[in-house]
Amino acid sequence: MLAKLKLTGFATAAALALTLASSPAAAECVVGSAPLFDPFAPYKEPGAIIHKDSGFIFPATIAGFRRQCEMTNDFTGNNFEIGYLRDFEDHEIEIRIAIIHLEELTAQDHYLIVKPDLLSRYSSAAILSEGDYFVSGRPDIAAYQGIFDGDRDSVPWHFSVTALDYGYWDARLTASYPLEIDRAAQEAIMELIMAFQWQTPKDEAAEIAAP
Repeated sequence: MLAKLKLTGFATAAALALTLASSPAAAECVVGSAPLFDPFAPYKEPGAIIHKDSGFIFPATIAGFRRQCEMTNDFTGNNFEIGYLRDFEDHEIEIRIAIIHLEELTAQDHYLIVKPDLLSRYSSAAILSEGDYFVSGRPDIAAYQGIFDGDRDSVPWHFSVTALDYGYWDARLTASYPLEIDRAAQEAIMELIMAFQWQTPKDEAAEIAAP
């Protein structure tokens, strides 16, 4: 019971922070330049965006996806979201990636907070699967994923949310696309995750504690 009450308290505060991601604000990000021998140099060509607080890099194009111009974050820089799109035939695969700091919440807690809002965006929404998600090659990242079906404007839709716990920073990847292109979309999303998986946000808590 104590654990449940503790989660409820954190969830209230976290839900407020997560809600801020839907409100436009001046994005705390900078255009990066590549230092010599930087393994992420290809991503830091002109047009790449770096979230200053976490150091996470968002290339203009990556794994066949193009970055959208819109960015949102709160005024502390602790809640940042950006979108990517990829065309497939006459359809689009839409991705939203959020970087956020959540106190004492696991990847599953993060997932459970955002799940109701995501389901509310579709009619006849149904859970296909949910559970721990393994990030290939990164056993240090705890992740939790839910996959769903629903309808958008009477069109069958497929959508998912993956929450990742990096420690001080948390990330969230939300994907949506017409069910008609499910197989191709899943392959494209896996390519995107693999392209991003080697990035690790800076541990701000450790930096603050350092002399």
